[in-house]
Amino acid sequence: MVAATIREGAFYPADAALVLVVSLVVATGLLLIGPDKRAVVVVAGLGGLALWWLVRAAAQGRAGSFLPLGASIIGFGCAFLATRRLEGRYRVLATQLVVAVGAVSAAAGLIATTARWYPLAMPAQNLWRLSTTLTYSNAAGALLAVALLAGLGLEQRAALTKLMVCLCAAGLVATQSRGAVLGAVVGVLLVPLAQLRRAALTVCLGVLGGLAVVATSSGGSAQPLATVAVAFAVVLAVAFPRRGYQVALPAKLTGRFPGGVRKRIALVVVLGLATVGIAVGAGLVLRVPIERRVALGSSEDRSYEWSAAIDQWRSSPIVGVGPDQTLYFHAPDGNFAHFSHNEYLQVLADGGVVGAILLVCTGVCVVRAVRREDVASSCATAALVAFAVAGALDFDWHLAALGLVGGWVAGLAGRPVAVAPVAAGPVPDRGGG
Repeated sequence: MVAATIREGAFYPADAALVLVVSLVVATGLLLIGPDKRAVVVVAGLGGLALWWLVRAAAQGRAGSFLPLGASIIGFGCAFLATRRLEGRYRVLATQLVVAVGAVSAAAGLIATTARWYPLAMPAQNLWRLSTTLTYSNAAGALLAVALLAGLGLEQRAALTKLMVCLCAAGLVATQSRGAVLGAVVGVLLVPLAQLRRAALTVCLGVLGGLAVVATSSGGSAQPLATVAVAFAVVLAVAFPRRGYQVALPAKLTGRFPGGVRKRIALVVVLGLATVGIAVGAGLVLRVPIERRVALGSSEDRSYEWSAAIDQWRSSPIVGVGPDQTLYFHAPDGNFAHFSHNEYLQVLADGGVVGAILLVCTGVCVVRAVRREDVASSCATAALVAFAVAGALDFDWHLAALGLVGGWVAGLAGRPVAVAPVAAGPVPDRGGG
């Protein structure tokens, strides 16, 4: 997963093929170990979808077009099998790893965006947007939305957690990806309210830091003050003590506050002033990037692409036209596109009704395997929802790295596989696999 993220999301054939081979080998080993029945059903659904994708690619005489989406599908299943087996501290470690991938990507992308370094940041409509090593802003947004929501399931008082969550929030905003933000907003509805309260300050500071980057994203010159603003927000998020919210006032209000309380009050004042300063500073120049993102022709372009995808499906409704056929249309910004910017429509057009049914059945199997039994699994489920929503607004699933990330959180959202004890004796009832 880490290597694929570094290698431009394993979007290009050589990297996608490597993800495919490694995923097949690892998944075979995990299946031989003996996963639970729900996991087998999920993998069977993914395997059926991947096989149909390969059949349609071969039938069109373009077997290579199986990649990259085919590798992403297999990678999803492999990562799902791997993380579903984890229990206890290993599940925490797996969560920390996927959040760390997002946080490191966000940190590199934030620096690149303010320094105008291509391709970790990319210009579009005279706005510099965070793109990370994935080299695509919308895909970077999907990665950071998933990582952010998964990070909310960790212990929010830990400094490392606050650092990673704050960076992911700032990076998500700096991508200026509307689909990724929508996925995060929808997914956050599944995060327990108490956990949201614990992470509220960290997330808000990250958002403010991201807004400072967005506010200075217009033009080609570097913006070191935006870097300072993000760094300041991250430092505040990490340094602010969680227990400062629960300080009991002394019995005599006329007496002097203890030194510790005075320090906390001073820190609250500094935090308030910093928040107001960042918000006001960003708001003064935020109007231009907001207007440009709202007025983007990409929204209209997507409607042309979606219509073209539907037309493709109508030309071959049962079996589809084959993977990743060029879409032709008449739009102000162009006359063709390689992807429909909607993975569900992509599967319908390219795989026909057969492919759509396999995708729906696989989604149902994944949903049935999810168990929101605690904070961590609820937040992993939220991350999985963000992954699903992002796929409806772009071709993010075509990056095999994101397929691995999606399967990773899908496995963490499920109940761990019950492992039989080595010693003889009755096996406790754990409610199924």
